[in-house]
Amino acid sequence: MLPPREFLKEIKPFKFLTEEELDLLVKNLEVEGFEEGEVLFGEGQKTKYVYIIFSGLIGLYEDDKLIDHMTKGDIIGIGLEGGIVQYTAKAEEDTICYLIKKDVFNKILERNDKFFEFFKSFVDRRFRRFREIATESAFEERLFLTKVRSLITKEPVVCSPITSVRDAAIKMELNAVGSIVVVTDTMKPIGILTDHDLKKFIIHGKSPEERVSAYMSSPPICIEGEKPLFEAYVELLKKGINHLIVTEEGKVSGVITSKDVLGEFEPSTSLVALYRKIRKARNLLEMSEIFHELIKAISLLVLKGMHFYDLSTMITGIYDYTVTNVIEIVKRNFEREVGRLPDFLWIHMGSSARKEQIIATDQDNAMIHEGDGQILLEFAKKVNDALNFVGIPKCPGNYMASNPNWNKSIDSWKRMFEEWFEELTPENVRYLSIFLDLRPIYGEFKFHHELIEHIYEKRTMQSLRYLALDASALEPPTGIFGMRRLKEIDLKRYGIYPLANGVRVLSLEKNIIEITNTKERIEKLIEIELIEDKTGRDLLESYEFFQDLRLKFQAKSLVEDYEKKSYNVIKVADLDKIEIFVLRECFKIISDFQKFLKGRFAIERGI
Repeated sequence: MLPPREFLKEIKPFKFLTEEELDLLVKNLEVEGFEEGEVLFGEGQKTKYVYIIFSGLIGLYEDDKLIDHMTKGDIIGIGLEGGIVQYTAKAEEDTICYLIKKDVFNKILERNDKFFEFFKSFVDRRFRRFREIATESAFEERLFLTKVRSLITKEPVVCSPITSVRDAAIKMELNAVGSIVVVTDTMKPIGILTDHDLKKFIIHGKSPEERVSAYMSSPPICIEGEKPLFEAYVELLKKGINHLIVTEEGKVSGVITSKDVLGEFEPSTSLVALYRKIRKARNLLEMSEIFHELIKAISLLVLKGMHFYDLSTMITGIYDYTVTNVIEIVKRNFEREVGRLPDFLWIHMGSSARKEQIIATDQDNAMIHEGDGQILLEFAKKVNDALNFVGIPKCPGNYMASNPNWNKSIDSWKRMFEEWFEELTPENVRYLSIFLDLRPIYGEFKFHHELIEHIYEKRTMQSLRYLALDASALEPPTGIFGMRRLKEIDLKRYGIYPLANGVRVLSLEKNIIEITNTKERIEKLIEIELIEDKTGRDLLESYEFFQDLRLKFQAKSLVEDYEKKSYNVIKVADLDKIEIFVLRECFKIISDFQKFLKGRFAIERGI
């Protein structure tokens, strides 16, 4: 039997303890064996000990129902909230445990903040924080604990809007800065003049006595000083700019540049520089080369520890601009041959519509139009081919604008939705689950507004019940036993799909249709009190964890071999103990959410 001190050092939370704290625990350890079928403690009890399993198997029960299995290295009986445990623990086979007296364990919790937060963050289901502590992600902490204001190195150089361009340029030169902020009398920023603006000013031969207000960039892009560094990074990426104005309570406090931000956490690759290149690309070959570099750069950030919610904004921005640029390139060439195209709207469905793309998302698009459908179908085929060439693969299910089924007039789209809502066949329910996530990307946005209004009118309570049934039909494998039995876990099928679809049903019930992002939908449902705050937070944490796992494995495959296909199915053997620990909790949350949906839409009574 491994000595207790060495055994404890192999268990993650005990690695946070000092030598003195470890000594205290070891001195107060007891060893006890439990025969198969013996109960260690019961549900609702206040335990005297914390149990660390050395060998054997413990079953956890709620209301006599098995909810989980615990094995070597697992810790049970903590009961942080008043010391009360919410389950019964029973030996499923002969088991040996180390027992730590509760008063000693609590003393260590009080002394060691990180030790306490490890357990507390898991109990509170703050899975991101739990994983940060467990993996000790220094990269993550630097990104999200560093505040934007910390990058300011000098007082802001400012001027009024009536200042001449000459005087503004002199002031910039004297202060050795590349920009000057144009402010009101109360120091509120209303514009910015940069070196780049001055170059254009000189090229066009304007008078140096003209006012700054005529040539400044306005409105300026600002960020509050208390925001985390990562938000500044995303803002620079989305806007393709070099300068960000930092404000405190609306007043300018400084200016930071892309160089300042990149110097903090991106020494090896300039994602912003690549993004600028793709914005300037004028042909598909250029775009393809740059897009592949961008995907690899994002993959590296994932492997460094960045999370899905933080990355999804960045990935969405890149994909949206790539698609828009491809459409414009194809459109210019196409119109040279056939003349001006009829009005149309390019829309995205699925994860792209929800702004939840993973790194190598397939195409999921459609077209709404007025006019000659045949000519627009030919145009759509060229766009889908071009996107595939650039690096966004075609949808295997053919949910693309090049498919005549998904390239129709606004009136045809309205009729389709009406039919789907009225005739609730399995196929039509599947179409609703796909096309109720619609996000306009390029063209005449009026078509989207018109279609959304039609969906408001035609949705039925019966259609909501069918969609809720679809979201709750497949129950996830709860407990480590269920995952071991499966050997592989389909994250999309058992986690992402029921959560995203269930949240969409609740949103549709309350006419929240134009919000397509799952996180934003959950936040809105909490705001209107359709779901409790704790339920909403649990769903947010779980959804991010499912997506994080997908990103992690996809990024690994892309960095090692770009052509390797990524999947939603993950082998349990490829997961570490912390990931399994969190995953089984996430599946419990999904299971509880499905029960909520069944109750709300009376699914158990039949459709």
